[in-house]
Amino acid sequence: MVIDNLLSDEALAAMRRYCWGSAMWRDAYDPGYIGAFPESGFSAPLLAQIVEEFRTVFSDICGDHALKYIWGFKYDSSLEGIGIHADAAAVNVNFWITPDGANLDPESGGLVVWDRAAPLDWDFAKFNRDEDAIRDFLAQSGAKSLTIPYRANRAVIFDSDLFHQTDTIRFKPGYCNRRINVTLLYGERDPGTPG
Repeated sequence: MVIDNLLSDEALAAMRRYCWGSAMWRDAYDPGYIGAFPESGFSAPLLAQIVEEFRTVFSDICGDHALKYIWGFKYDSSLEGIGIHADAAAVNVNFWITPDGANLDPESGGLVVWDRAAPLDWDFAKFNRDEDAIRDFLAQSGAKSLTIPYRANRAVIFDSDLFHQTDTIRFKPGYCNRRINVTLLYGERDPGTPG
């Protein structure tokens, strides 16, 4: 599901100020992006409000699922994003806050989601990090992908077991032009699964 205009103008502006002005971006990843997690300061009252209001407004999607984890990622203007993986949760909410004017290609920069879920017998390391095994599985199963283009204040909501990755990033240079996404994971992966 894709939802545009997820946050109010005031909340979006506050999220941008928080993400641009904080020193919480401490975890660096080889492809060229950095992460912020609750234990490094990604835990503002605004985030808590978004988490709870999402569960209230989209109760049919989240049901009784509690928030499992939250993080933010900030990307270089042209390096790679997150590779193909699945997440260990029931529901994935991924939303973007960088202004649309920063994106040099309005048809990309978002998320690619495949129509195949991680096999239930795969452990976390395999469905979250083993890109070769994932790509082999997707090819053998005839999986199809859907690309959701980047838009500021757009949320993509899907089953966390579905394989997904960051689409090609071509954003303008400059600190405030860096692509920022926030991810909310709700609930647990099928309890009978490893990971």
